[in-house]
Amino acid sequence: MDRKELVRALIEDQGRLWSEEIGARIDLDTPEDWFHWLLGALLMSARIDATMAAKAAGALKLEEMSTVQGVLETERDQRIRVLNENCYARFDNVGADQIFEAAQLVQETYGGDLRRLREEGRDAAGIRARLKEVKGIGDVGADIFLREAQLVWDEVFPMADAHALEQAKDLGLPERPEELAQIAGGRERFVRLVTALARVWLDGPSDRVKEAAA
Repeated sequence: MDRKELVRALIEDQGRLWSEEIGARIDLDTPEDWFHWLLGALLMSARIDATMAAKAAGALKLEEMSTVQGVLETERDQRIRVLNENCYARFDNVGADQIFEAAQLVQETYGGDLRRLREEGRDAAGIRARLKEVKGIGDVGADIFLREAQLVWDEVFPMADAHALEQAKDLGLPERPEELAQIAGGRERFVRLVTALARVWLDGPSDRVKEAAA
C-alpha cells in the first residue's frame, strides 16, 4: 500500500464536502452559510440516504429557505412541499417542523448567528452540547456538522467520527485524528480526508482507493 497515494485518491475521488454539495460556503464564515449547514446536518442525520438528504438541503437554498429569516417567514406546507419534492418525502413533516424549530432556537438564543454558539460553547464539548440543543441534532448530527465545521472552528480541530476512523483502520491508515491530520498535509486536506472516509463508509471506496489500499 502506498499511503500517500491512498490519501490522495481518497481526497480527490471522495473528498467533496457535504456543505459544498448543498451550497453552504462555510469557509466564508457567515451566519447564513452556517445556518444552512446546520440544516444540512439536521436533514442528513435522519435515517435516509445522505445524497437524498443533501439534495433536500440544497433545495432549501434554491427556495430561499436556507437562512433563519427565510425559514421563519415560511408556512409549514411550503416547507413540506420543498422537502417532499426533493427526495425527503419519508420525513417531510418531521423535517419541516425541525427546520422551523431550529430557526426559532438560533434566532432566540444566538440572534440568528451560529458563530455565537461557537463563542459561548468555548470548547469542543461545549459546542457539541449546544448543537444538540437543536431538535433533530443528536450525536450523529453533531458529528456531521462538526466534521466540516472544523475547517474554520479551531476548537473542534482535529476531529473524526467513529465511522471515519473505522474506515481509516480498514484501509490501513492511522486511527487517531491527530495522526490523520499529520499525513493529510493541511487542515483543508484533513477535513476532506475525513469526509472521504465517511463517504467510503456510506458508499464504499472508489476503484482508485481500492487499488491504492491494496
